[in-house]
Amino acid sequence: MRQFFIKVLVLLVVATPALAQRSAKRGICWDERTQPLTDAPIQKMAPGVGWLYNWGPSVTGTPTLVGQGADKMAFLPMCWNGGFDETLLRQYLTAHAGEVTHLLTFNEPNLTWNVGGSQMTPQQAADAWPQVKQVAQDFGLKIVAPALNFTGDKVGDRVWEPFAWYDEFFRLVPDAGIDYLCFHSYMNWYSAVNWVATEYFYTDREPDDLFHANNKTKYPYLVKYLEDYKAAHGQFPRMFLTEFCAWEGNKDGYTSTLDAQIDQMTQKVQKLEQSELVAGYAWFMANTSQSPTAYPYNSVFQSNTPDSELSTLGQVYVHMSTFDTGRYYAVGEEILAKDYVDASMDSQQARVRPNSEPGSSVPLQVEWQQSAWTAYQVTLPADGTYTLTLHMKSEADAPFRIYENALGAANKRLDATLSSTNGQWADVATDVTLPRGQHTLLLYNMGASSIFVNSLRFSEATGIRETGSSTVGDIPSERDACYTLDGRKIVNRPSANSQLPRGVYICGGRKVVVR
Repeated sequence: MRQFFIKVLVLLVVATPALAQRSAKRGICWDERTQPLTDAPIQKMAPGVGWLYNWGPSVTGTPTLVGQGADKMAFLPMCWNGGFDETLLRQYLTAHAGEVTHLLTFNEPNLTWNVGGSQMTPQQAADAWPQVKQVAQDFGLKIVAPALNFTGDKVGDRVWEPFAWYDEFFRLVPDAGIDYLCFHSYMNWYSAVNWVATEYFYTDREPDDLFHANNKTKYPYLVKYLEDYKAAHGQFPRMFLTEFCAWEGNKDGYTSTLDAQIDQMTQKVQKLEQSELVAGYAWFMANTSQSPTAYPYNSVFQSNTPDSELSTLGQVYVHMSTFDTGRYYAVGEEILAKDYVDASMDSQQARVRPNSEPGSSVPLQVEWQQSAWTAYQVTLPADGTYTLTLHMKSEADAPFRIYENALGAANKRLDATLSSTNGQWADVATDVTLPRGQHTLLLYNMGASSIFVNSLRFSEATGIRETGSSTVGDIPSERDACYTLDGRKIVNRPSANSQLPRGVYICGGRKVVVR
C-alpha cells in the first residue's frame, strides 16, 4: 500500500471546554430549617449557580464557600417581614463586608402565614420600611422590593393582588429607594412565567398588564414609580424572580411528571436568561423533604442530606446554558451542545438531560426531536469549506439543515444528511461552506427520529496530498472503520471517504495522523 504524508491547512486552537457556564443571574432557594448550609452542596451547585438565599438575614451553617469568587456562591440576606432581626443582619453584613450586594425584603406580604407569606398590608410594610432602607444605605446594598405572588388570600381587610399592593405601598412610601421589583411564580407553563417576569409589569400587550388602559390609571403610584425610575435610569427597574417551579398540579393541559418539570424549567430558564428585564432568578428549591422523583419533582438534590448528589433536574439546572451571546467559538474549539444561545421550544423543544454516554465528562446532552433546533455562535477566519463534527447518537439517518444568520446571509440554508450511528455514540461529520466572520448557526433536525448530541466542533475541511516523504500513515480507504484515540467512531467523513478532520485516528488497525 502506498504511503503518503497527510497534510491539512487548519487553524490550530487548543481549548478545554468548561463543563458549566456560570450564570450571575441563576440562584437557588436553600432551606436551612431542615439542613444547615455547608460547603459540600455549594461545591456541586457553584459551577453554574451564582447565588442563594435562605429567607433569613444570615447563614446559619458554617460554609467557607459563601461569598464572592469563582468557586463560591453569593448570599442574599432577606428581612422576610417587619420583625426581622436587624442586629443579626448587621452583624452578618459587617462580618462579610464587600461580599453582599443586594438586600431581599419582605416575603410574599400579600399571602397569609399558613401558605408561607409574611402577611403584611402595605401600611405595615411602610411602617417597617425606614429600618430596611437604613440598613441598605449603611452597607451600600441594592434593595429588592417585597416579593409578591398572585393570591386569593385576605390580608388585613381585603385581597391584595400584586398591582394593588405595590400601588398602595408606593403611595405610602414614594421614596422607597427600591432598585428591583420582585415576584414569585408557581405557574406550570414557561410562557406564563415569562409573562410575569418580562411583560406583566412592563407592557400593555394583555388586558391584565400594568400599562394597558384598564390598569394604567387604576394604579397611578406604581406607574409613577416605574416611569420615574425609567426617566432616571433609562430603563424600567429589572425583576427578581426569587421562587419559581411548576407546582399547579395537573391543569390547563399540563401533566405533572419529572420530565415535564425539567422541560418547563429549561424553557423558563431560557426566557429568564435571555431577557434584559430579569436581574436574577432562584429555583424553588435545592433541598426538599420530597423525593426528587415524587410530586412536584422540583428537588435539585437527590436527598436532603449534606453529602447528596445532584438530582437529574439538579444536574440540568446547574449545567445548562447561560445563553451568552458575547461568546463566539473559534475553529477547532469544542462546543458543548448544552451551551446554545437559542433553541426551539414547545412541542419542538430541544430537550436537555444528563449525558447518557458512558465515561464522558460532558455533563449534559441535547435531544433534537423532530423539527427541534439549537443555535451556536462561531467565528471563522476565512471564506471556505469547514467540517462540522457532531458527537452524537441516532437510530436512523437524519436529514439535517443549518441556517446561517450572519453577514447579511440571513436564513441561508445548508442541507446535509447525518448518518445513523445505530444507537451508539460516535463522531458524525459533514462539510459546510461558509464566509468568514462571526456567525449564529442554527442546527435543525429535519428528520422524524431524535438526534442526541453532547458536543460539536467546526474545523477546516481537510485535503490529503501526496508529498513523497515523511510517511505518517496510510490513506484510509472507504472500507476502513476509523476511530479517534478515545474510541469515538467516525461514522461518515466529510466530502470524500478519504478525508478526515485534523487529528490522530486508528483506521483499519493503522495509525493515521491528519495535520
